[in-house]
Amino acid sequence: MVASTDPTRAPAAQRSGRPFVARHREALTGLAFIAPAAVFLVVVMGFPLAYLVRHSFLDENFADPAAGARFIWFGNYAKLLGDPEFWRSTRVTVVIVVFAVSAEFLLGLGVALLLQRALAGRRMLIALVLIPSMMMPIGVGLMWRYMLDDGYGIVSYYLSRLGLAGPNGLFAGSILGSAHTALASLILTDVWEWTPFMALILLAGLESLPTEPYEAAAVDGASAWQEFRLLTLPMLRAAITVALLIRIADAMRILDIVFSMTNGGPANATETAQLFSYKVGFEQFHTGLAFAQVVLVGSATVFVCALIFRRIAHDGGRV
Repeated sequence: MVASTDPTRAPAAQRSGRPFVARHREALTGLAFIAPAAVFLVVVMGFPLAYLVRHSFLDENFADPAAGARFIWFGNYAKLLGDPEFWRSTRVTVVIVVFAVSAEFLLGLGVALLLQRALAGRRMLIALVLIPSMMMPIGVGLMWRYMLDDGYGIVSYYLSRLGLAGPNGLFAGSILGSAHTALASLILTDVWEWTPFMALILLAGLESLPTEPYEAAAVDGASAWQEFRLLTLPMLRAAITVALLIRIADAMRILDIVFSMTNGGPANATETAQLFSYKVGFEQFHTGLAFAQVVLVGSATVFVCALIFRRIAHDGGRV
């Protein structure tokens, strides 16, 4: 019997059985290693997200479980979009994110540039700088609340000594009792706590930059500002992107500091989106509305972070 020499059968034989495994052994090995982590993420993250989205379409009240839950599709979303309190809390959150994250980036970059220098006791200084970011946010809020208290707060005391607080001072009333100064105090507190975190990420990025471009720039006679603007910032783009994305996503869900310092007051002037969701869900027990609000704010956060990532990547940065 003559063996078949049909060339069309060889590829089919090679694509089946052991040859396929041999050709894709590296890819299959990688999939096998990440499979447990992927399954874990799907279970741990996928189920809560599906639960959250499903309940955002329900009209339910945990204070009256006997009433049951009624499927109302996008009724909760429509109600939220027509609620002025929702938009006010969202606006307050955006203000905090824009001003706090911007200040944290500028200050963190300055601190990182300072710590990059070979200073005496550099390691100890880095550890001390990171202390605020290691503290619990609700504890930080309580600490600043007592420091800004009109009766016994140390900040209010020195402001009054400088003539900035009191009947004729810049801060005539209570710092946390005025809408503008209360919001500014929240931003200041957030900046105080999270600037070290921003500085740590940027410092790690600075430490990883190659030295050859700086040596070439020194030979060409570039100034320190030119090196910073034309070399440091472009090469630091990846670290800047990571730092901004992490802080924006984290600042969008700010709750602890606001809850412990002002609880949204005065007159809901400092009520953030997460505090609004907490009050709707745990004080008014309208859980469907609370879930819908979390979905809206979370989707907006993902969208903004994606735009920032795409813009920086489009400008030539690698992340």
